[in-house]
Order: sequence, then structure tokens, then C-alpha cells
Amino acid sequence: MDAIGGLSSEVRRDLFGRKVVITVSRGARPKEFAAAEKPKKTVPPQKCVFCPGNEHLTPPEIDRHEVGGRWEIRVFPNKFPAFVPESKSAYGRHEVIVETPDHQATLSELSEQNLFDYLSMLQKRMEDALKDPHLAYTCIFKNEGKAAGASLEHSHTQLCGMPFVPAFVKKIAKKKIQRMLSHKRLYVCENESFAAVCPKASRFHFEVWLVPKFEANSLHTIPQERLFHLAKIMKAVLGAVDAATSYSPYNIVYHSAPHGGGAFPFHIQILPRLSTWAGFELATEIVMVSQKPEDSAKILSGLIAGSSGSRH
Repeated sequence: MDAIGGLSSEVRRDLFGRKVVITVSRGARPKEFAAAEKPKKTVPPQKCVFCPGNEHLTPPEIDRHEVGGRWEIRVFPNKFPAFVPESKSAYGRHEVIVETPDHQATLSELSEQNLFDYLSMLQKRMEDALKDPHLAYTCIFKNEGKAAGASLEHSHTQLCGMPFVPAFVKKIAKKKIQRMLSHKRLYVCENESFAAVCPKASRFHFEVWLVPKFEANSLHTIPQERLFHLAKIMKAVLGAVDAATSYSPYNIVYHSAPHGGGAFPFHIQILPRLSTWAGFELATEIVMVSQKPEDSAKILSGLIAGSSGSRH
């Protein structure tokens, strides 16, 4: 670490070889955090293609989960897919999973049971993709908010099945992600099956990875009891991230093994988008971050502890 006149900077490398420059002195600059209140979604539900009553506006439904005779989760093909069965070079599938009928709700506001149902649906859709012998990899991700790439504001997740394994995924396969669990100062929280950790070379403010304490190579292989533990820790962490960032846009990435299985460090990355990558990042592929992940972990851990205490 270099320090001059109370200003400090540090270069760190993450598990995958990516570098970040932690420039704590830059934290004194005006914050790019969102407004203090949760932003309201502006599209009226009657005009939202993902809201109840507008099911006819989406492509034909391919799966759903119901509660009390009404859908809680819907799945249908993406209207503007990146991968399609008709393409030779981009063969595959591209699905949309709508996690809730509530137009205003975010994932952190769903119940633990609803999150469990959502994760169960992701498992089900992965298992269906695995039946296609022409697919090599299934990518699951969520874009929440315009700055995170969401084109529609109603909360939803996407699944892409593709005929090749991305080079970065092959690189992940060689890593031992459980090594992260030895850095207790980076812990946000934990339960019986999972730990939430801010990686030591976080590329985003309040970046959190959900890491299993047991051997798991893919989301679809996690047993039901442990999946409920995942739902619980996901709700706690997303609630803390929303509170810390005033409901900033974020991405969630589910890293699972390629089709065919094998050793792979399954984990989930939660990536708040509080700042925009600029010229330096585009020129060097090195990210500047103005907050230490140790500080992010401490803030998030405190918010979770405070939230737990308020319920008793």
C-alpha cells in the first residue's frame, strides 16, 4: 500500500487474476449512490407485459409456479433472444423467469419461501436445459435497474443455454473458491450451509459472493434443505445491500458448472452498480474502487445484525 498525506491506494488481485486498484482517498469525492428513498417504478402495471392480466403479451408460457391458484413465478422465452433453436452459430435457448407478480417488489422484499420457490424454479429450468445434448453451458443472471442493463423494470431473471463454454467459465473451473472462507474480516454473514463474503479484490462497492460451505458444482445439484438456507442468506444479504445503497441497480450472476458436470466452484455474485466504469477501466481492464471490501463487509454485517435484532 502507498500512502501520502493520509491518502492511500492498493492494488489487489482476485481469484481469477483480475486486478483492482482500491483508492480510498477517492471516497471523499461526491457519492454516486442512489436517492435515499426506494425509486418508484414508473410503468403502470396495466401496461407492464410481466404483470398479472397481461400474460397474453409475452411469448407462450413454458413453466410456472402457483400459490393459491395464482401464479407466483412465470417462465417464457425471451421475446428478443440471444440464443435460438433455429440458429446454427447461436443455437440455444433464452428464457425469462418473472420472480413475482408484484410490479414494485424487488428480490429482497420477497419472502424466504418465495425466494426458495424462485431458486427451485431456476434449478428446474437448468435441469431442462441439461436434457439438450447440443447445449454446453447454461448461464443464469439477473439485471435489476436500468444502470445494470434491465430493459424492463418488473423484476425478472434470465437464463441462456448455449452450445459452447465461455473461456472465463473454463478459467473459473480451475479455482478453489472455498479459500475465500478463511478471510473472516470479509464475512458479511453465514448460516448452516452458506457464507456471504465481500471478495478481497471487489470490483464493485458492496460486492458480495454467496459461497457454499459444502462441495457444490452447480445450482441444480443443491439439495432442498440447503436451497432453503440459500434463500435465507440471499434475502438477508440483498436486504442489507438495498439498505446500504438505497436500492441501487445491481446484477446477480449464478456461476455453475458446464454441462457434463465435473469439479467447479459454484457460487453466486451480487454486484451493485453504484458507479460507471470509465476510460481507465476500458483502457486497462483494471477497476478502480474507492471503498475497501473490509469496510463494505462491516457495514452490511451491521445492517443484517440490526435487522435481525429489530425482529425480536
